[in-house]
Amino acid sequence: MRACLVVTLLAACGSPDPGVSVDAAKVVDAAYDTARCLIKGDYGALGSVTGTAGMNGTATTITVVLDPGPPGKDDFFIKLVPGKGVFGAAVAPGTYPLLGADTSFVNCGLCTNLIADIVPTTGPTKFYFTDSGTVTLTSVTPPIQGSAQDLHFVEVDLSGNKVPNGCTATIASVAFSTP
Repeated sequence: MRACLVVTLLAACGSPDPGVSVDAAKVVDAAYDTARCLIKGDYGALGSVTGTAGMNGTATTITVVLDPGPPGKDDFFIKLVPGKGVFGAAVAPGTYPLLGADTSFVNCGLCTNLIADIVPTTGPTKFYFTDSGTVTLTSVTPPIQGSAQDLHFVEVDLSGNKVPNGCTATIASVAFSTP
């Protein structure tokens, strides 16, 4: 029975003319252009990382260095803004899908970014913002702790607009904390 199945499958893939192959060649995705994008395209599962906490007005920030460089460093950056996006008047622990306002650089309350090629004298060269994923916050006061899964980032300009034909990146999972 197995032999018949194998012969049938092989025959189905072949051509009636033994000199002609009808199977299409496999198409391999082009290699990620790190020279143009300035970051890795797929960070995979990052494991547990430690970052630094800060304040930006009323927003709490978490910065994790992904690549210290050179030429410039790359950061995973989270900003928690009370009263915007998924948050009511206060930032609270919970599991939050990144949807709606939280996929907008301007309107997010749970803002997740990749900041690429930060040069000490001139600042970042490229910005990436999430358009999907999930973030779980287990503690929102220092030490801040949480995790993120299935983050997908798109390249944005300084105004937060998606760059046409821009680069993308992904983080499959990451657990983050601050001291």
